[in-house]
Amino acid sequence: MATLFSRDDLQALRALRATLIALEDRPVGERAPRYWGSRHDVSLYDRVFGARIGWKWEAVLDEIDARADLPAPRTILDWGAGTGVATRALLRRIEAPERVTLFDRDETALAYAADAVRGAHPGIDVQTTSEPPPGPFDLALASHVLDELEDDEVDGLLGTFRQADEVVWVEPGSRRTSRRLSAARDALIDEFDVVAPCTHRQACGMLAEGRERDWCHLFARPPAEVHTTAEWTQVGRELGIDLRSLPYAFLALRRAPVPHPDAARLLGRPRVQKGRALVDLCDADGVRGDQIPQRADRAFFKSLKDTRGTSILLRVDGRDVVRVL
Repeated sequence: MATLFSRDDLQALRALRATLIALEDRPVGERAPRYWGSRHDVSLYDRVFGARIGWKWEAVLDEIDARADLPAPRTILDWGAGTGVATRALLRRIEAPERVTLFDRDETALAYAADAVRGAHPGIDVQTTSEPPPGPFDLALASHVLDELEDDEVDGLLGTFRQADEVVWVEPGSRRTSRRLSAARDALIDEFDVVAPCTHRQACGMLAEGRERDWCHLFARPPAEVHTTAEWTQVGRELGIDLRSLPYAFLALRRAPVPHPDAARLLGRPRVQKGRALVDLCDADGVRGDQIPQRADRAFFKSLKDTRGTSILLRVDGRDVVRVL
């Protein structure tokens, strides 16, 4: 079988992955390292890690679309744009806006992102900046930025978001990062309504006393070709990546009021046992454990064995289970 990545490319990808993983456990006060050195490195990142982030964005956009319709902005800010994955995922799903502003401190990544967006959407005015731009913006995007930011820098990011009408923010599904995202959510809900994943705009139940070891995370489903193509087989084998697992956390906010369903959000993966599934649910009353009996809905119970990429909102009342989404 032909090798789709060269030995040098694989080594560069291993080094990138090691740096990205280390970011999640970066000590407070330690500056995040720069991990792109060349245009080729950026291209490799986009081909592998950027693609995986894109699959998370597809799951997020699917849920937003199901819950409250996708945004229809005239102006978009992609904060910490990287290779422009977030913007490109969104533009595949909505009518073209008038202007996209890409902000990133890495000039090589910024140039790559701008070329990618302009190439796919030549009619859009694409602007780039290496300094945080002033608002207002109709929509602000952020993707996988928290692990590189100190608390004071997060405050600056939230200030930028307050200049937008809508926010969509996607992060890795690790405990530390997700809990920081929950804290950011609570800092913004006085000015925004919550589109998703929450079914309410009360304080985040994951941050309640006694839940310090818990976090809000979901799992995206990769496209089917990931399990059949030589390229992704090589990626999984050589880089030690579990191609089935795509944990993520996200937040979608909107200034306009959003109707909230009378339902709880299924969190993480259900623990399916004989005759029942143990689940974690979140609603306006907080986060709680519950169980879904198999006899309540056998087809739904069977589907709980693999909930990746599926938005599940439901009401559970003893033996009664009503799926809302």
